[in-house]
Amino acid sequence: MNRIIVVHLIIICFTLVFNANAWSKEPRVMEWDQLMPPGYVESLIEETAKNAARTQDLFSFDDNSEEAQTAYEELKTLLSSAPIVTALNGEYIKLAGFVVPLDFDFDSETFSSFLLVPYYGACIHVPPPPANQIVHITSPEPLQQEWLDYAVWVVGTLKTESVSSEYGFAGYSMQNAELEKYEEDELTESES
Repeated sequence: MNRIIVVHLIIICFTLVFNANAWSKEPRVMEWDQLMPPGYVESLIEETAKNAARTQDLFSFDDNSEEAQTAYEELKTLLSSAPIVTALNGEYIKLAGFVVPLDFDFDSETFSSFLLVPYYGACIHVPPPPANQIVHITSPEPLQQEWLDYAVWVVGTLKTESVSSEYGFAGYSMQNAELEKYEEDELTESES
């Protein structure tokens, strides 16, 4: 009987130590290009080169013409189907970017769902970045409007779950993420 109790105590202690190590795990600092599969940028350049004549025609379209709308829809389809890196599913990461709120409440001036994008103004201007350059984020609590004023670090578990929104198609998502104000020195310290 005592032996069983001792074995259970050892298992409980081991479980607590293991979970404590998992909770204290440092996030992997990621760069945006790591969210793209190898060769993705090169394939876009190659595709653009193949369609060089058509690309020239895009600049001659009237913005409201049927040709322009068709070209824009084709571009949106291409960007929303950008491949992701499935091996990143479940990674605990830290990624710097800019916030595009999805559920902004004008009364309280807060939001809790947003897109994280690699550059300021992405998704507000068209076309949005490729899906592999947009992360759909949810926060466990409402965030104040001030988070829209500067770059942020987002920390959490990355999922390869796609989310569509009015501002773009996110190839990745992160639930219950933590936000920190971006400090450039932090990136250089983590790289060394």
